[in-house]
Amino acid sequence: MESELTGRKVKITRQLREMADEGLARIEKIVGRGASAHVIFSAQRHIQMAEVTVTARQHTVVGLAEAPDLTIALRTALDKVEKQALRRKKRIVEKKRQAKPLSESLPVLVVEERRPPVADRRTKKSVAKKSTLAGLHIVPAPEALARRAMTLEEAVKEVESRDQEVFVFRDLAGNVKVLHCSGDGFVRLIEVP
Repeated sequence: MESELTGRKVKITRQLREMADEGLARIEKIVGRGASAHVIFSAQRHIQMAEVTVTARQHTVVGLAEAPDLTIALRTALDKVEKQALRRKKRIVEKKRQAKPLSESLPVLVVEERRPPVADRRTKKSVAKKSTLAGLHIVPAPEALARRAMTLEEAVKEVESRDQEVFVFRDLAGNVKVLHCSGDGFVRLIEVP
């Protein structure tokens, strides 16, 4: 990390320089390469102050500390900057990503059977025969798709409320999953590889 040390009414010793370099090396691991730092040491009567400013790509982190000794003030300021950088990195890592709408990314089709009517010999009425598969008709089913990412529990509640046999959704990690509700009351989870 590119660093600049400034002393106002203070002489910067080798110990302070090494301590600042060690602390900034720890912070560089958090914020990444390409960051720059400016450390300002100052003194007023009985108070020693250290101000550490780290400028990374998209943000600036500042730590200011006062103590009776410059080493204590520098250590405290570096700790403050490190905590802020960790908080910032944690926010970026945990930021929820927006998944693509399922209707665009994964076309799901429900197959409905269209059977020609068959005459029953005993009653002479036309009855649809269940065993024939003649004339399959493919119909898109957007109601079987989730519009947003959801947990497994939310998806099961959604399936129960929609009274669907098949429901496709993305979990919070972005993986595509399918719930199948069978007639016996079980809900089976199918994970798409």
